Amino acid sequence: MKRFCLRIAALLFVFALCGCQTKEDPDHYDVTHNGKTYTVDREQGTVSCDGVVYRFAISGGGGNSVDLDITYPDGSRYYWTKDESFGHGGWSGDYDPEASGYAPGEVLWDVLSLDAAGQGHSGPSPVLAVLLLALGAFQTIWPRTAWMLGYGWHFKDAEPSELALTVNRTVGVLLIIVGIICLVASR
Repeated sequence: MKRFCLRIAALLFVFALCGCQTKEDPDHYDVTHNGKTYTVDREQGTVSCDGVVYRFAISGGGGNSVDLDITYPDGSRYYWTKDESFGHGGWSGDYDPEASGYAPGEVLWDVLSLDAAGQGHSGPSPVLAVLLLALGAFQTIWPRTAWMLGYGWHFKDAEPSELALTVNRTVGVLLIIVGIICLVASR
């Protein structure tokens, strides 16, 4: 009975770990670019940095093209269209970000091109990491049960060898290590 309670406690612990994930807001996020932090608010259509707020509008130009239109606080504009293989754009006659102390349009394009979840980085999913950790813990703690679920049910009165149990434990430890690496890489 004591073993059963320990197994249930370990299983509940794993489930509790699965629930410890925060959800990021895809409409409000910070992006660090060239040492400056830009706050993107896709809902309001703004990017702010160093107290300056830039308005932007992004639209699909058809197919795989994307149109970006940025309006600066002084009313000047920068626009850019990116297709599959090339991009083109321009600016209004009064556009001079360096003289006004504003971020250039190219920088704001880069900032808006980075996504909220990973700022342009696509790492492994934290859900995958938790699943690997749970499977690895299961195989390490209960190698006999893991063997029975994998092979033992095929045969009547079957028992795993010591080698099979050692292999299950080893694979479990490796899964835990890979799960930890995935969890760290997903952040």
